[in-house]
Amino acid sequence: MKKTLLMCAMLLGLQCATVGSAVSADLPGFQVKTCENGDPIAEKPGVLLDFIELRHARGFSKAVLKDLEGKSHALNGYKGKLVMVDVWATWCEPCIRSLPAIKKLQDRYNNDPKSDIQIVSVSVDRTVDEVKKFLKLHNIQGFDSLIDPQQLLGNDMPMDVVPSVFMVDGQGNLVGFVRGFVDWADDSVHGYLTALAKKYAKRDGDIVN
Repeated sequence: MKKTLLMCAMLLGLQCATVGSAVSADLPGFQVKTCENGDPIAEKPGVLLDFIELRHARGFSKAVLKDLEGKSHALNGYKGKLVMVDVWATWCEPCIRSLPAIKKLQDRYNNDPKSDIQIVSVSVDRTVDEVKKFLKLHNIQGFDSLIDPQQLLGNDMPMDVVPSVFMVDGQGNLVGFVRGFVDWADDSVHGYLTALAKKYAKRDGDIVN
């Protein structure tokens, strides 16, 4: 019996844990370690020096949020992709500077059926009208965004800084983050996102080097 229990524990240790299990249901997602990520990617561009790649993947929000047209999207519904969750607000000055570049990332990756990268923007504003008026005012046409007026993300993630970007693996686990303004228009960003996607998008529980 002891050998059986030990073997089960070893097997479970090799795989990413299911986020939101009964054992960890009372903890915020980022406090729950799910699996090891291995060594961080060595080559990190200067514009992302503040990006932190976690040694252990952690839980991430499973909230279901609506887009600007009222359609619901589950944050853990992008299986098999590296998901870049961009959290922003209309009242945030750095967000105004970063949104055009985020829009270009959306156009590049979200419209490519072969892409292993998905860009998901989430506004923490109170109403859809606020967001739509803001995007029109700044002439940011076709920008895709979910809206989180109740800040459900805050149940699982620290939400005291916007903009913030959270990188999520193909199983819905948090693998890295950066808080504050990033120049996403820099050409070096694409190579790093591709490296992150190669490591994390298709992971099946084992570390991908």
